[in-house]
Amino acid sequence: MQDWKQHSSRRSPYRRQRSSSISVRKERGSTFIQAKSSVLKDRPRRKLISYFRNPFKEHPEPELLRLKLRNGIRKVFGMLILSGMLWLSGGTAYLGWSYFQQPLKDVRISGNQLLEPAEVLKISGLQPGILLADLDPYLVASRIQSHPIVKKVDVRREFPGSLHLVLFEQDPFVLVEKSDPNQYLPDKYWLLTREKLVLKSIPAGVIATPEFRDFPRIKGLSDPGITSGVKWNSLALERGLLFLETVGTWAEKTQPTSAENLEDLPPLLPSLSSTKGLVLDLTDPLNLMMRWRFSAEEAGKEVAQKDKSLKPLSSPVLVQLGRDQYAERLKRLEELLPGLIKEHPEIKSIDLRYPDRVTLVP
Repeated sequence: MQDWKQHSSRRSPYRRQRSSSISVRKERGSTFIQAKSSVLKDRPRRKLISYFRNPFKEHPEPELLRLKLRNGIRKVFGMLILSGMLWLSGGTAYLGWSYFQQPLKDVRISGNQLLEPAEVLKISGLQPGILLADLDPYLVASRIQSHPIVKKVDVRREFPGSLHLVLFEQDPFVLVEKSDPNQYLPDKYWLLTREKLVLKSIPAGVIATPEFRDFPRIKGLSDPGITSGVKWNSLALERGLLFLETVGTWAEKTQPTSAENLEDLPPLLPSLSSTKGLVLDLTDPLNLMMRWRFSAEEAGKEVAQKDKSLKPLSSPVLVQLGRDQYAERLKRLEELLPGLIKEHPEIKSIDLRYPDRVTLVP
C-alpha cells in the first residue's frame, strides 16, 4: 500500500488557531510557528489642502519644511532691514549734502569794544558767497589775531549759513599823546596796554566820549617810528606807568572801610584814589608832573554840599612830584589839599618835590 504522505502533490495540512495569536504551519515535514505583532502600524498624517501647493511635487518632511520656512522669513526680514538702511543712508547723504553746501549769509561779532564790526570783517578776509563748509576757521582766527587789539578769537560755524566771531581784546591802560612839533594841540592819541603794547590810534575828537574819557593820559613823549602793534620801549613811559600803578595800589590801601570813615574824608573831587581825568607830563625826565582837574561843574556842586567854605577850582592844578616816593607824596597831597583849596581857591600849581616844604603858585 502506498504512502500518500510522501507525494508532493498532497496538500500540506494547515490549521489556524483562532483563539490564539500564534499560528502553526507545517510544510514538508517542517513546522513553522508564526506570531502576530501587537504593534500598530503608523497611520499616515492627514495632508492639509492648499491651493498654493504643487500637487506634482513630493511633500517634504515636516522638520525640513519648518527649517526652510524659518530661513525664508530671515531672508525677507534681512532684505527689508538692508533696504531701510540703504534708504536712510542715501536720504541722509542727499539731504546733508544740500544742508552743508549753503553759502555764508550772516556773520555775528561779539566781545568787540575797541574794534568796529566793519574793521573785523575786513581783517578776517571773508568773501560774500563763500560756502560755510569750505571756510577754514583756523585761517580766519589767525587773520583776526594778527591785529594787536585782539588777544584771542573764537570762530564758530553755525550751519546752514551763519558764522559767530567771539573776540577777546587786550586791556587798554593809558592814552599817550601823539607828538607833533607843528601842532600845539594833539590831534591823535596812542592807546597802550600796561605792557607798553600800542593798540591803535585814537582821534582827539573821540577822547571826550564815555568810552575813553576815563583813561589817564600821558604827554611829553616823542614817538618816532611808533605804529600799531609795536612795543613802546621808553624809560620815561615806564616811569609814568609805574606811577599810575602806584596810585592804584595806594588807593586800595587807603580806601575807607565804613560809611562813617567816608564822611570824615576831605571833600576832594575827583578823589586821589582814582586815575580818572589824570594827565601826566613826562617832558622833564627828573620831574613827574600831573594835571588833575580837581573840580568840574558837577564836582563843584558836590563839594559845596559837603563843605560850604570850599570853592570849586576853575582850571586843572599842576602837581610836581619829582622822580620817586610817589605814594608818600600823594598821601601828603591828600592831607594838605583841602586847606590849600580853602585858602587859595585859584591855585594853579603845587610843588611837592621837597620833603620839608610845599611851594604853591596861586
